[in-house]
Amino acid sequence: MSSPDSPIFSRLQRPPAYKIVADALQKAVLEKTLKPGDAFPIEGDLAAQFGVNRSTVREGIRHLEQSGLVVRQGKKLVVSLPSYDQVGDQVSRALIVHDVTFQELWEVKMALEPLAAELAAAAITDDQINRMEANIEATRRALKNGDDLVALDIEFHALIAEASGNRALVMARGAIARLFYPTYKVGMAAKAAGRRLVDAHANIFEAIKAREAQTAAEWMRKHIIDFKRGYEIAGHNVSEPVAYEE
Repeated sequence: MSSPDSPIFSRLQRPPAYKIVADALQKAVLEKTLKPGDAFPIEGDLAAQFGVNRSTVREGIRHLEQSGLVVRQGKKLVVSLPSYDQVGDQVSRALIVHDVTFQELWEVKMALEPLAAELAAAAITDDQINRMEANIEATRRALKNGDDLVALDIEFHALIAEASGNRALVMARGAIARLFYPTYKVGMAAKAAGRRLVDAHANIFEAIKAREAQTAAEWMRKHIIDFKRGYEIAGHNVSEPVAYEE
């Protein structure tokens, strides 16, 4: 038998009131009770409905704002869709905290980037073809002038993801891709690496433009393998956790 000095049950741990409010509001958004574009209920009404003070409601709403589910338009709060960048930032931070390694990220990149190229070959529009072609021409000029290729490389892969037409892929790939940004410069330190990058981008683009999905995916696989090889040649350990950089 238990005694007063040795209770069977521990004290219940209740979340803060603002967290309960935030969870309830988030549930209403996720269940589409409140839809993107809808005006958010005012603080006074929410405080009365939840039976809490307005400062508690205000703190709960602040959490939704940070997640991108609510935005301010003047004095009004409106339900919104989180941007791809907001989603990516949240996932990227979680990956950093979990000490995810370059190798782990690269394995996912090897799955997502060829898939993006394959889907893009079936779904790309004329406007997207023109933008991708402009990117490649700009990359060729940058290589000739000795300019940095990193931003153009990032743009090229983002354009392919966009052309895939798959929003889930765009968000998943974006969260992974941003953690590779600091490593792109490492892999392109040598002039030969820049030439290989331009050639790979051109081959991927031509396959996508010709609607040759499997060829586009295969060139992308070769390109991602080459990316890892350049990182290793530069003397970096793929088994180490990726570093956080602004």
